[in-house]
Amino acid sequence: MGGLTTAALVACGGSEPSGDTLVLGGEASTTPSRLAVRFPDGFRTPSMAAVDSGPQRFPFIIFADDGFPLVTDAPETIDIELLFDGESIAVETVERHGAGQFTPYYPLVFTPGQVGSYVARAEFSDLDVEFRVEARVDVPLLQVGDKLPVFDTPTFDDLRGVELLCTRTDPCPFHEVTLTEALSNGKPTALLIATPAFCQTDVCGPSVEFLIETAADRDDINVIHAEVFAEDPNTIEGGGLPELAPLLTEMAMTFEPSLFVTDASGTIVDARHYAIDRREFSEALAKI
Repeated sequence: MGGLTTAALVACGGSEPSGDTLVLGGEASTTPSRLAVRFPDGFRTPSMAAVDSGPQRFPFIIFADDGFPLVTDAPETIDIELLFDGESIAVETVERHGAGQFTPYYPLVFTPGQVGSYVARAEFSDLDVEFRVEARVDVPLLQVGDKLPVFDTPTFDDLRGVELLCTRTDPCPFHEVTLTEALSNGKPTALLIATPAFCQTDVCGPSVEFLIETAADRDDINVIHAEVFAEDPNTIEGGGLPELAPLLTEMAMTFEPSLFVTDASGTIVDARHYAIDRREFSEALAKI
């Protein structure tokens, strides 16, 4: 998803082609063609990146010359050159993530020093990618160092205005306690905002499944999954957009999935958005 007004528009795809690699009449291409964003770039969607907020994470993907995301034979690493005001400021070698799980992606991490437009450039790409970093006051997304809000998220016992507790086909864990209860019981907390039934492809991936795999034995932490929609998307008539769940409104979220990891005080120590594979779930949870 990737837009502004509802999570129905803001998860995996955005306005780019989807993660489907089927090419009618032939095989999918394995030739890299251009670099593309899988994060809010600050132009089509509000930026999620702020200065004075530590390292920021920017997941990129590669498009092949057939116009679809490159899935087969995606390189293990790519070099991304960063430019600001037309001058090169860094060259980062970024490892491939997500291969064999969903569309491979490359999470660039760097600490922006100035507000403004940055350019990412890759040698294979026929187009540069521009994205914006804003002042902290202009970025509503919670950052590392902020505290998660005290909020009564839906549970098995009380849906709290949400029609579907979880859109996962199998029984969905991580709905035993509210976020309010989690932030007051002295344990670190992992909060995943994701909609399993509506984001399984492209770079979204099966994030709830990854959380189950990496957090199933972690009785030392609170683990909470929160759905994106207040309404059941399957019951919306006429192609309308479902209402967002109250938590997303509270947190000013305009996309999913998002993983927030806090220490015992509720202070965010790690946050990962849009593209999160098994390895990154493990890395984030290892911090608590």
